[in-house]
Amino acid sequence: MPYRPFLLAPLALTTAAVLVAAPAATAAVDPSPSPAAATTQHSESAPADKGGLRITAKDPEGTAVPGAVFQLLDATGTKLADGTTATDGTLLLNGLAPGIVRLKETSPGSPLLATVPDQDIVIAGDLKTLEITSPYRPAALTLKVTDKASGKGLPGVVVNIAPKGAKDTQGNVTLTTGKDGTATASLPVGKKTGSLYTATETQAPAGYRPATTPLEITAKPATQITATLTHTNASTAKPTTDPTVKPTTQPSPASSSPTAGATTSGTPAPDASASTSTGTAAPATASADASAGDQTSGSLAHTGASRTTWWLLGTGGILLTAGAGAFCATRRRKKTGPDTTGTGQHRRTH
Repeated sequence: MPYRPFLLAPLALTTAAVLVAAPAATAAVDPSPSPAAATTQHSESAPADKGGLRITAKDPEGTAVPGAVFQLLDATGTKLADGTTATDGTLLLNGLAPGIVRLKETSPGSPLLATVPDQDIVIAGDLKTLEITSPYRPAALTLKVTDKASGKGLPGVVVNIAPKGAKDTQGNVTLTTGKDGTATASLPVGKKTGSLYTATETQAPAGYRPATTPLEITAKPATQITATLTHTNASTAKPTTDPTVKPTTQPSPASSSPTAGATTSGTPAPDASASTSTGTAAPATASADASAGDQTSGSLAHTGASRTTWWLLGTGGILLTAGAGAFCATRRRKKTGPDTTGTGQHRRTH
């Protein structure tokens, strides 16, 4: 069979072509990932689901507080993370699993500050920022109310403590002194330099003068304050004004009334014989004496007796004037008596 080599040659060439083309076809197909490869890729991306917490600690006036210590606890109280704030007052906690955690401040970072209450924080797959403001520690006030003379405490005194300049009564504290005359209270403080309060007494002890001037108190953070109110016993205190009223001396009506021998309405006073003949001078003098006696005793100084006295004085004055007129008429009649003229007779004068 002389033609057999020619038949094998095309077959060999076909087989070689198939072997060369097979690797190329395999490389062109995109293979699907195996289960093991899928598990490896998921474990490498898991850290991206962790969350973080950035804490910034400040005081009530907005100043950063370094040295504050915080803890993160889970639902069972197990500590998950903790840390201390830096000089800028910040603390960064990373790698936290998502969920609800409890934030606890164990140290405020300053002796003037107090810790904040615990709070729950929600951790997610991102960085959460939280600002913590620690309050100033309150001032401890001791109020004393004492007797000024003996120094003993006075119980039962009621004093109202209020922030100075406050527009409402929200921050007011009412204190009542005990048996030793003291009372205590905790005063909140909002500034490092201190907060101002006024102590106003609303009820004084029995027998004592109340304190009318409010007492000013400066409350500084974490300090002990003692305020003292002294009282003076009302029974020993000097009065502010003299209660004695000096009586005014009123002139007696008798001093202005006419007496015997005095002139009335410009008419000369009659002599003793005229007074005896008319009988008017003596009643007038008696009325004046009675009036003077009544005015001196003061029992009828502002009653109807004064009207009667003045009426008697007026009547006496009228009678005295009439008597004086009659006396003058009589004297004139004696001087100028009636003329009796007859024929061949001399004038005779009586």
